[in-house]
Amino acid sequence: MLESAFRWQEDIGSIMIAIVNEIGTFSIIAYDSELGEFGIAVQSRAFRAGAVVPHAKAGVGAIATQAMGNLSYGPKGLALLEQGLSAPEVLERLLAEDELREHRQVAIIDSQGRIAQHTGSKCLEWAGHISDKTWAAQGNILVSKEVLAAMGEAFEQTDGVLAEKLMAALEAGQEAGGDRRGQQAAGLLVVRPNAYFDGPFDRLVDIRVDDHPQPIRELRRLLEMALPSVYLLNTRLFLERGQPERAKELLDRALGDQPEQPILKLALIGYYAHTGQKAQALRELEGLLASAGSERASFVRYVKTNAFFQPLHRDEEFQRL
Repeated sequence: MLESAFRWQEDIGSIMIAIVNEIGTFSIIAYDSELGEFGIAVQSRAFRAGAVVPHAKAGVGAIATQAMGNLSYGPKGLALLEQGLSAPEVLERLLAEDELREHRQVAIIDSQGRIAQHTGSKCLEWAGHISDKTWAAQGNILVSKEVLAAMGEAFEQTDGVLAEKLMAALEAGQEAGGDRRGQQAAGLLVVRPNAYFDGPFDRLVDIRVDDHPQPIRELRRLLEMALPSVYLLNTRLFLERGQPERAKELLDRALGDQPEQPILKLALIGYYAHTGQKAQALRELEGLLASAGSERASFVRYVKTNAFFQPLHRDEEFQRL
């Protein structure tokens, strides 16, 4: 009798785990070979989907696990990719070990840009996946297959950094109908090696909305807050690679939309400093500090301690700040 009770509790526990992990959703994973970035964007009518669907590691790859999601696919899959297996090989390994594979939906992209996807035959309709050279979109419990088509088209047609392309894809998927149960949670993750130039931290963008009536709109608001730092970091990356023209291209686009944004102004100051335009850099810095108000001390500390502004550090005028 006692043994039967324990067995019943275990069965109920398994059922509850399955319910919690039933992540009807749409997502897109992608790879930017120029900057070495992997990214994932996701929306679902499931609480904190942005915390459990996306998995990525710089230099290794990205994985989205959803539907009746097997959350171990993320860490297991990344470990296998890091061992040198390709995306198709990893997918084959994960599915072979999973008796519930027909309830799973998963997408994988590896460091060579190879893509593998699986939509189990028992995923709830509409369910499916599509892909192209650098991205893969997948979803289940969707209004129709047009959700994924809209995502792919938006990703391809959107200019900007990877995070912006992923965000546009998510918005297009929702505009096409999205998850037929509605909205609740969303997330966006982009990784690349040494994202902040201070060690192994690789999360360039890591934002999510766990519970909101309009999670994609809220995710867009958060992304707009994150993007100036992304553009500053990308400016520095291109300058350190000896590609000032790419740095200027990014800055012109960003400053065109937000000409008074302080972080973008810092990026411009760094650009001038690294391209032999110290006088212009100092003029821009003077203007920024004059309007910084209570943030002035923070900006001064930042430019005096950050290696991005090293070309200015020995300048006498700069040292008087």
